[in-house]
Amino acid sequence: MPTTLRRPLHGILFVLLALSVAAGREHSQLEKTALRDSALRLGHDSMIAVVVTVDEGLHAQSHTPLDENLIKFELKLDENPKLKFGAPVYPPGKIEEYPDLGKLSVYTGSVVVYIPVQANADAPLGDVEVSGKVSLQACDDRRCFQPEQLKFTLSTKIVAADAAVTPTDTDVFKDAPKAGATSVDAVAPPVPKTSSETVPATIRKDFGYVLFQLGVALFAGILFNAMPCVLPVLPLKAIGFYNAAQHSRAKSIAFGAWFSIGVIATFAVFGVLIFGVKKDWGQLFQYRSFQIAIVVILLGLSASTFGIFTVKIPTAIYNVSPRHDTYTGNFMFGVLTAVLSTPCTFGVFVSLLAWAIATGSTLIGVMMLVTVGIGMALPYLILSAFPNLARKFPRTGAAGEVVKLAMALMLLVAAAYFMRPLVSSFLHGPAFWWALYTVIGLSALVLVGRTFQLMPNVTPRFVVIAIACVVLYGSGILIRRAALEPFKWEPFSESALAAAQSQNRLVLVEFTADWCMNCQYVEAAVLHSNQIVKTVGDRDVLMLKADVTRGDAAGRPLLDKLDRAGSIPLTVIYPKWKKDPVMLNGIYSVTDLQNAIDASANGQSLPSAASVAAVQPG
Repeated sequence: MPTTLRRPLHGILFVLLALSVAAGREHSQLEKTALRDSALRLGHDSMIAVVVTVDEGLHAQSHTPLDENLIKFELKLDENPKLKFGAPVYPPGKIEEYPDLGKLSVYTGSVVVYIPVQANADAPLGDVEVSGKVSLQACDDRRCFQPEQLKFTLSTKIVAADAAVTPTDTDVFKDAPKAGATSVDAVAPPVPKTSSETVPATIRKDFGYVLFQLGVALFAGILFNAMPCVLPVLPLKAIGFYNAAQHSRAKSIAFGAWFSIGVIATFAVFGVLIFGVKKDWGQLFQYRSFQIAIVVILLGLSASTFGIFTVKIPTAIYNVSPRHDTYTGNFMFGVLTAVLSTPCTFGVFVSLLAWAIATGSTLIGVMMLVTVGIGMALPYLILSAFPNLARKFPRTGAAGEVVKLAMALMLLVAAAYFMRPLVSSFLHGPAFWWALYTVIGLSALVLVGRTFQLMPNVTPRFVVIAIACVVLYGSGILIRRAALEPFKWEPFSESALAAAQSQNRLVLVEFTADWCMNCQYVEAAVLHSNQIVKTVGDRDVLMLKADVTRGDAAGRPLLDKLDRAGSIPLTVIYPKWKKDPVMLNGIYSVTDLQNAIDASANGQSLPSAASVAAVQPG
């Protein structure tokens, strides 16, 4: 029977079997509850063990059944204000094949669940109880019995931090996770009314890439001043600072500073309005209508920048004339300059905005837009201190036209990139990346050719050729890395993850999307690096790719559970030694991933340099 039909039938069969049995005795027993130490010391981790025995000849579904319709083995703790719990650590399920039921992940015989526990720092000394229940359903190879709930209570004491305690029930705890591996501080406490089966931890982001993003935004802001509609204003305004300050350099710099603050404040307001009002812009890329809209906007703005048509601001805005000899007037003039620059800078601004949105980070998005403002304001501030230099500054000319062409080509490349989800049915994998590189290469040739037409001098030609070579070389490295397939990615599914965990296998789940530039960077620069490729092979890591380009993707429910904002890139490693995943959120380095894989494979705590922090599942 096909698997796609077998699993739904399994669920129906189990329901019918469960309904067909009469009430009777329990088919599993709560064998023991134990605390690893004779008492709970304030501020010190301990461990609880709950032992359940399934009757001989029977089995219970494991905590990770292969079919979501089956009743899983689950332990839930009652809240206790005196105590802090970690997530229960379940044993791996055993894969068994039953003639009538197919392949299942089951527990048989004695099942031991470990729960990290710690007394709160302000808990009073004295008696304390831990209570909860275990839910399961016992079955044989033909029928299932009524689901059972086994309640348990464990009595112990809370003692001072320096009190002496002794180990107890050493036989029960001989197979417990190693000390530190399930520290209460490394996992989140159970949340009432929700499942506590998955508790992630985060590792620091790679700030190098964030700095790269901000560097690009700063460079774009500086380039805004070279656009034909902005360039003539720059030296005139800088000279105006000096004249309005009555030839006082200090006051001229002050005017320039307030003008710059006005420019930066304008972009900061843009950032807050765009990202502060709606924090999940990145998820809009899942919708095809939004993907099409972004591509159409970028193509339209590219055409506008090429000069095919123009975008005009209402004339009334141009009639606003703030005073040049006051700090408030210069601040308002900075705001006005930022607004008036939009007809010829809006295309690049939207392209940067799309990149910022695709990062999935509100903070980084706002920082990128603020940095654009800093880049645009910086030349004004510098020239306000050197008015003589401003007099020598070019008003406009061929250089401005070359910069405008470069920005138009950048928009064209950005549009080509964001087309990826729309063309994936016939252009995907390495073919798409090399097609994108072709667009980049042709754009570089057009820019060089136009420079030779407009600028007869050797120096500007050499500069543009050098820039084109750097762009081609750098993008070529990244494209080659992105197009490589050094190991086989398997598509993510809950059943594939559950099966791998039941086999005690190390699993890496990579959440990505076609529209996510940061995801492509992580895959090319980190996951496809020689060091990680070797580690994946040596450690026999199962590589699962959860592509959430579409809103109904198989990995979307797990992503929403792990990250409240559903932001990507996100890499999750499920260790051999416990169920709690390690989560690398955002951009990270090869070293971060190497440390996480090594620690997960060896059953060790992550190094302190990784800045591990506890988070709640989303």
